[in-house]
Amino acid sequence: MSKVTQCVDHKRDLAVTYRCTPEQGVFDLAEAGLPEVPALGFSRYGRAIASVEAHRHKDCLEIGLCLRGALTLLNNGQEHRIMPGDLYINKAEDLHCLTTHPKSTIIYWMLIRTPSNNKPFLRLTFDEASDIWNRLNQLPCHIIAKTDAVKHAFRELLKYQEQKQGVWRTVGLTNMCTSILMEVINVSTNKSPITRPLLIEQLVESIKKNPEETVSIDELAREARLSPSLLISQFKQITGLPPCQFQLACRMEKAKNLLTTTDFGITRIAFDLGFCASQHFSSHFKRAFGITPTAWRKKNRSSAKSVGK
Repeated sequence: MSKVTQCVDHKRDLAVTYRCTPEQGVFDLAEAGLPEVPALGFSRYGRAIASVEAHRHKDCLEIGLCLRGALTLLNNGQEHRIMPGDLYINKAEDLHCLTTHPKSTIIYWMLIRTPSNNKPFLRLTFDEASDIWNRLNQLPCHIIAKTDAVKHAFRELLKYQEQKQGVWRTVGLTNMCTSILMEVINVSTNKSPITRPLLIEQLVESIKKNPEETVSIDELAREARLSPSLLISQFKQITGLPPCQFQLACRMEKAKNLLTTTDFGITRIAFDLGFCASQHFSSHFKRAFGITPTAWRKKNRSSAKSVGK
């Protein structure tokens, strides 16, 4: 049976809702002896979910790992396209939200409280906790790296969460939380260098300018003077997406602009952006933004009129 528990008064600043359903679990590890971890969560969406309002987690840092699905994270007004295997970090002062939750998305995430002298922090000394915290707060919002170790630590953490309360469970949860923090820091500092960023950045700008043009991995690789596999790897390090998915994201952004600023029909926009059919375009648009092109146009034109009054 699914169970949902709304936040009690002293936890509302966290902007989380504790729940246990087949699609989403959010757990308070303070109940297991870890007050420094007020929320551990997983999401397995069987359907597209509407975006939530932008929010902050008071005195907490959020670590998220995307396992499946293409997410759009809005962090302090800047969009980040989060792909499977990518990490995202939302610091306490960051105003953020996930603007898309596509069908079949899987995410692991957790909140970590700011260390203080008079409160425990994963059984570490204050100096040890402060060093880890400072390193975490120096990380970028979006981390593209090999994150297998982080995924493993999250899975083990959720396994311990399912066990009966006791000393063994608390020790396991503590160790896995520490492992996640350490691995996140490690993967962010051990990323592979990009050897030919200029050529790839030129390709990126070309795709942004003309997203409707056909993209061939082999042709792009020749232009970048790289093998196809290395091109894809380095392209993703720069943009967060492989070339074809980056092109699709650029088409979607251009579509939003056309829907808002022109009276072109949906079919014309679809063909102009390189889609073979309007249904194909509409399907991709709804998957990316959780709303149909027609609904997007109506919503954003209504907003523009309200601002103009």
